[in-house]
Amino acid sequence: MQDKALGLQENAFDVNLFRNPVDRSGMSWSAIASFGPKALYDLNLAAQDFASRQRPSPAGLAEASAHDLYLAPHCDDICFSLGAFALRRRKGVLLTLFSKSGYVARPRTVAAHGDERIAAISSLRQREDLAFASQVGLRLYFGGLDEAPLRGHAPFDTAKAEDDARRLDGAVIAAIFAAATEWPKDRRPWLFCPMAIGGHIDHMVVLKIVLRHYDALRARWRIAFYEDLHYASAWRVRAPGLARFEQLAAWLKARRSIWPIGAAADKLALAALYPSQFVELPASIKPFTPAQRIPTPAHEALWSAEQA
Repeated sequence: MQDKALGLQENAFDVNLFRNPVDRSGMSWSAIASFGPKALYDLNLAAQDFASRQRPSPAGLAEASAHDLYLAPHCDDICFSLGAFALRRRKGVLLTLFSKSGYVARPRTVAAHGDERIAAISSLRQREDLAFASQVGLRLYFGGLDEAPLRGHAPFDTAKAEDDARRLDGAVIAAIFAAATEWPKDRRPWLFCPMAIGGHIDHMVVLKIVLRHYDALRARWRIAFYEDLHYASAWRVRAPGLARFEQLAAWLKARRSIWPIGAAADKLALAALYPSQFVELPASIKPFTPAQRIPTPAHEALWSAEQA
């Protein structure tokens, strides 16, 4: 992955800060290059982050539509990744695809076993998702798919992602189009897809399927990709996760835009709607904003190639 990072987006180096062959500390680019591919990619990413603070968001992205579609691999993914954005817009559809789950942060809080345990946890998590959707004004649909451990996979076994993406392709695409029960005539709404930062296999499956059907989906939606949180809140996870996305979707030449969270308490209140996922409810906004190498207000992030 580090070697491939050398061939990633060159647009980050268009930032004025990085045009000078000698940086502000007096270090030459040849010296920086000697640090290796990882250091170069980290610098590239820092430049993209810097640029995203200066450029306007894609035209129309601020326009909310009742037909916008938020794709969540699991209950909580949209809340953690785009909760403040969704709260501000208060319109759209939330589709949680892998809505059958066996995970809670405190296992002893669910006494059932076997299939009854899966049913109890799935019901609990779906109720949490419903509370979030109601709070931010989204219509909620469940895809009814089994999450990775219920399919016999370790959650971060990315080697299984391509096979699962092919096997689940039809079910995921059918669920996406089934959630679009009506269609506006004036403009295309937005579809928000995870970038699979963190490498969770279910996030990878959704991303790969959306990229595979990008042209067909783009005929009906404008498409943006969100940085998955909490994963993107750690630089050591975010940097390789973005490198993987840029490798998978290099042809898009997507650019980053930031969406300030505003009052941290508002997003933390949304996260608290998912108590099953915490040993203790979060008191800091840090897990819910992408890690940066430059001072940046708490925010959520979208990447898109859309110009209008």
